[in-house]
Formats: sequence, C-alpha cells, structure tokens
Amino acid sequence: MKPSALFAVFMAMLLASCVAAGDVSEKAIDAIDNSTAAPDAIRGVHNVSITVSDIDATLAFYGSAVPFELIDRRLFEASSIPSSILAKRTGQIELALVRTPTVFLRLIDIDPDGVAAANRRPPTGPGYTHVCWQSPADAPKYDRFLDIGLDMLSRGPGPVDLGGYGVTYAYGFDPDGVMLEMEQVDRPLIERAGYMGERRLKHEAWISHVANVTGDKPAMVSFYRTVLGYGPRREIPPTRRKTFDDVVDIDDIEIAASWFDIGNIQLELWHYSNPPTPLRETPRMLDEVGYSSIAFEVTDLAGTRARLEEEGLEFATESFELGDWSIAFARDPEGNLIAFQQRTEQPDLSIESMRWFALTRSPEP
Repeated sequence: MKPSALFAVFMAMLLASCVAAGDVSEKAIDAIDNSTAAPDAIRGVHNVSITVSDIDATLAFYGSAVPFELIDRRLFEASSIPSSILAKRTGQIELALVRTPTVFLRLIDIDPDGVAAANRRPPTGPGYTHVCWQSPADAPKYDRFLDIGLDMLSRGPGPVDLGGYGVTYAYGFDPDGVMLEMEQVDRPLIERAGYMGERRLKHEAWISHVANVTGDKPAMVSFYRTVLGYGPRREIPPTRRKTFDDVVDIDDIEIAASWFDIGNIQLELWHYSNPPTPLRETPRMLDEVGYSSIAFEVTDLAGTRARLEEEGLEFATESFELGDWSIAFARDPEGNLIAFQQRTEQPDLSIESMRWFALTRSPEP
C-alpha cells in the first residue's frame, strides 16, 4: 500500500472514532441459570477506571479544561473489593464517578488520607497507556491543557500534523503522570461524519478512544474478537513515519495498530515493534496509579459470563454488587483488567442514555 493510502486509512480509523459510586457488598451474586448471552449484550464501554493520587486534584485539573462532571463520590472499605484485583486490605478507598460526553470515568483513590506518587507509564506500553480527547481544531484543547500545566511529551511548539489530513496530535502527562492524547480535528471533517459529527459538536471536547499497547497484538485482537463477537474496524501493518517519532518523542519508532468500535468509543490496540513493546509479567491491579481497567456495560451479566467462560475466558472475580451494578472482573491475555457490569437501578447512569453505540458498533460483514 502506498504511504498516502496507508495514512488515509490511518486517519479514517482515528476519526471513526465509574460505575455508580456507592456501598460495596462482598456478597457474590449467584447465577440463576447458565444460559449464554449473545455478544450484543455488550452495549459499549461504560467507564474507564483511573487510579489517582487525589480525586479533588484530578477533578480540578480536568474540570478546568474539558467536560468533566462529577456524578457521585464516596468512601468504602478496601476489603469489600476482591483481593484478586485490589491488594489493599485495610482502611478505606474513595471512588468517584465522572460523566464525559461519550463515556464515564471512574476515579479511584487508594489512600484518601495521603497523596500517592506520580506514575508515568511509557507510551510504548505495555497496558492501558492513554485516553484521547478530541476537540475542533478551531477551539483546540491542546492550548487549554498547555495553559493549565500539562507536561507535554510530544516534540515541537504545537501538536503534530501527521501528514496534512486535518488532524493534529500530541501526548502529555497530567500531575499524576497519567498520559492523555489530544487530537485537534478540522471542523469540516467532524461535520462530514453526519449524525455522529453533530453529536460531537454539541460539546467542547469528547473522549474518542482508550489505548491498550500490547506485546502480542494478534493474541489481543483474537481475544477481543471473542469478547465482542466481531473483529476490528481497521488495522495498519508495522509502519514508520517521522511524525510518529515526534508524537511520542522516540526516534525511529515502528508501530502497528487495530481499532475496535465498541459502541460509544473505540479501543485502540497498539504494538511497537521498534522499540519493542514488552509483555507484562505480572497481572495489573487497581492499586497502581494510572489507567486501571475498562468496564463494558452489559444487559445480561450472567449470560455474558457464561458465554465467555465457554470460550475459555477465566474471570478474576466472582460477580458481586457494586453500588447499583452487578459486576465481574476478568483479565485480557496480558493481565490488564476488564470488567463486565449490569445496572440494577439508576438508568440515567447507563450509557444507554447516550445511544451512540447504535451507530458506531462495527461487526464485520
């Protein structure tokens, strides 16, 4: 494929693009039957969980830059969360639910009385490395994040233009060392997306995707094909480009990627072949500052679990109650936490109210 065509595909992929806080019960939910649910019981990504050093500081930082609405927050006993996903066993942790235009964020503070150290994960992974905030190029959030002190990783005086396609990119670190991507998109390109563009332009900025950088991308693609019941929307082979180097501040990188549309946002799967993304050696836990899990909203938790267990997926926890949700955690092939959750009350805290998934799910023909 010619470079111009390859990067047109790359651009098309990019442009296609806390659980409710409450008291937590240790009581596992007994499955009433073992019937399996169809893959479309997965409605989309309900939340991306971020373990932070201080919820107030995180709310103040992001709330001054992008749509970031606190829905609820409260303390609960650390021992109420299964030990297989949370190492802390004594004292309390704090959880907050934040609404953004496209997905919820769940903020977790493991030590509410103290401030944890910042934790910078390399852009080459492994694991969840960033979420992406898109904004119109004529009202860029890059400038706003720069004003409030985001520590920029990308090279140069401004966001990087990959190749004249109407989108610019930059990575930076928040005060906790958590990385985010800023994409500035020319307004005509957003409008060209029709209804989806109209929905986006009702907001100043929106989250378009979460990235998982994997040491074995074919295995991860196969895993999510099983979970979701369909394959990636698009993929790019191992590719080099000088502007890629500028975005991540690493010389001579080579990357491959796959994009899954998961209802309301996309899941990016990246692999760096130069420098190589390593395989993670230990399972991810909720205790470490940074992106800690993604959670899929489902209409049938027991049936979804039964289907995935038949496919060989081993869950990290039993199903348990968390606020107004039933939830179960699993891990992907490299130990990253994923959750499946079904609401029991408060439908306003569901992504069903967003209804973006009806237009963005991407099953293969």
